[in-house]
Amino acid sequence: MDNYDKIANNYNEFEQNAITLWGLGYPVVTDLLGDITGKSVLDYGCGTGTFSRFLQSKGASVTGLDVSENMIEVAKSNSSDKIAYFPISSGGLDFIPDNMFDFVVSNFVLCTVPSLREISMILDQIYRVLKKEGLFVFMNSNWDKSNGKDFISFKLEKCEDLVSGHPVIAIIKSDPPILLHDYFWSIEDYRKMLQESGFRINFLKEEIAKSDKVSWLDEIEYPPYYAISAGK
Repeated sequence: MDNYDKIANNYNEFEQNAITLWGLGYPVVTDLLGDITGKSVLDYGCGTGTFSRFLQSKGASVTGLDVSENMIEVAKSNSSDKIAYFPISSGGLDFIPDNMFDFVVSNFVLCTVPSLREISMILDQIYRVLKKEGLFVFMNSNWDKSNGKDFISFKLEKCEDLVSGHPVIAIIKSDPPILLHDYFWSIEDYRKMLQESGFRINFLKEEIAKSDKVSWLDEIEYPPYYAISAGK
């Protein structure tokens, strides 16, 4: 987590205008969430709060959690008091009561976890804090279909041995560039873990670029991200 503490300000500046993310990532997540007006939303792994602020602007009551204290501090400095931010240790949600949230969102978080056991523990906790009929939506870079591809906002460094649990590197095109050291878990890995935690899987959605108004790179042929919607 020291790495995330160090990149907090740099990543916050980059994320505001990340073309690939805002064009093909966040719209997919918000589409899967649907109407969140007046709903309680937990942004699990909120980083510097960019998506939390977006959710709040859509009328949601938002709580943001992150393991990086620096990320949380940046989020607080850029957000209104209407968003509640808390640092957490080891991804734990023990302080949150059962059946607390209508929605949980998590962007580029599960891919940072090095073991299936730890991911399963997180999913169990997310399932617990969701209300009955609540919805969990998470997004990852689409390594399954876009290994080694180059997008406007980031690049997936080619991994020759793309097997479950293998370390992978995503290069964020900020100034200076940020190297994110993640772990590859296949979509099928996530499907299995979600089901084992009690979730029903609703949708998997991914987008490629359809507009010629932007000078897209590999976005026109390969989906940069995928998002999965799972219900309680």
